[in-house]
Amino acid sequence: MHASASELLLNAEKIDGYRAAIEGSFLNTVARRGDYYHPSSVSPSEGERLLAEIDKIELLNDAMVVVMHATADSGYPHTRPLNIVCMPATSIEGVSTDALATTLRHEAIHVHQRNNIETWTAACMKDGWSLVPTARIPGRFRDRCRINPDTFKPQQFWAWEHTFVPLPMFFRDDAPRLGDVQIKWYDLRNGALYTDPPFSFQIRYGANPAQPEHPFELLAVEAADKGIKDDYTLRSNLSMK
Repeated sequence: MHASASELLLNAEKIDGYRAAIEGSFLNTVARRGDYYHPSSVSPSEGERLLAEIDKIELLNDAMVVVMHATADSGYPHTRPLNIVCMPATSIEGVSTDALATTLRHEAIHVHQRNNIETWTAACMKDGWSLVPTARIPGRFRDRCRINPDTFKPQQFWAWEHTFVPLPMFFRDDAPRLGDVQIKWYDLRNGALYTDPPFSFQIRYGANPAQPEHPFELLAVEAADKGIKDDYTLRSNLSMK
């Protein structure tokens, strides 16, 4: 007997404590005010379209795709452990099939990251990143960071070239919004915050890459944009870095 969508989410929460982490953060709670984090549905035709795109992605063979209420996490698709892809209705309905396919590939890669953490950690380090203990980031900065369910565990903070840590900080403390953040670069050497990314980072990822807050996001964007759908191609792509 298959678990219901609600049961899947409850089990995921026991593992990652994501929703509890939100409740423990004032700004993240306010940014999600009005969100309804529960399973939902889409029209039969949209459901069929979603299933058709899922079937094209081998990385999703063992995943559980849950349609969420349109407002869940402000409409942002995301993953939960161990293999759950949460798709708010607004990320499906009225979205082009190409965009839907790209989103599903991106989230499929996040599922792969969750279940192959050593492989992805090694790939990030090879790319120029290093792990940063949470305690090295001052609390006054951590408290202003948006919590991302795809990256806040097992390791939320990484440093580029052992020095610069990208922090997705809310623009406004008085009225935070989930999509309204700016990446600030924290310099581990002197505690300064910079707005512009390091030049070497721009050489590697471009001047304005999508989702630069975490190496898992950067690499997921690259792989999804390449159309990668299966484990073999994904691992081959990582080994070439």
